[in-house]
Amino acid sequence: MSNALKSNVVVDKSYLQAVSKAKITELASAHGLLMTDGMLYELMKGTDVDRAGWFYKFPDAARPFELIPSPGVLMRHELQNNVACGLPSKHVRNIDHSSTALYRDPSYSIPADLIKAREGKRDEIDEDTDLMLSLIDSIPTLFPEFEHAHEKHYIALRLKAQDKICTDVDFVRSGAMFLVKQSPFFSSANVARIDHEWITFRWLQVALLFVLDLKVRYPGGIASVMTPRLRESIRHDVLDAQYLMMALLEGAFATKEKKLCEWWMKLKPDGFLYS
Repeated sequence: MSNALKSNVVVDKSYLQAVSKAKITELASAHGLLMTDGMLYELMKGTDVDRAGWFYKFPDAARPFELIPSPGVLMRHELQNNVACGLPSKHVRNIDHSSTALYRDPSYSIPADLIKAREGKRDEIDEDTDLMLSLIDSIPTLFPEFEHAHEKHYIALRLKAQDKICTDVDFVRSGAMFLVKQSPFFSSANVARIDHEWITFRWLQVALLFVLDLKVRYPGGIASVMTPRLRESIRHDVLDAQYLMMALLEGAFATKEKKLCEWWMKLKPDGFLYS
């Protein structure tokens, strides 16, 4: 945990962009700040001037934030140990923050090794994007009411499906257990009882909320309208999904994204939300 006396909050890019340095400092006085490695990727691929402005907002401290790994890393932990990963802050990456001050300098250019790491992260996000898109095909199986429904009924059906995703623990648990059993990384005889403390549980909840949204936005099928611009938009959805699922595990979230706030209130009404 970034500070043994504080709870932690996952901060997303929309919040960092929208608020002042004073607001971030105020947030840091109440919580340890957690950054997903997906967010670090987003900040590092900005222009040098933008990157400097974003990093300037973090507290002037030796460790202004803690970096938490991708959901995939935590899912691998669950698969290999057959146990919930628990709080993301229990899995912080012990990075050297001496370079964080350099990121605040607009004249500083990212070195070749970090550029290579950034491109590797882009490839990982592309894989996650393909996985999310593949989930669209499972909607008629998970929610049979979509099978023969007219497009004009999709919005109402989505709201009904969202309620199921957010409130039906057994429904989500069943899907999460299937994912665990199908993974080549799982070798235990039986799956432990999966609940809200598992990233696999939260991943499925959040991913289904996003793909239902895509189903309604592109009722004729997304493949027929796919463009590089649309794929980039879905890649941003993937990163937003990662922010949300990690925050759900941690119990506190700072975001300005309206959709994420709405889903947070359905999924974690007892958590801390800064918007």
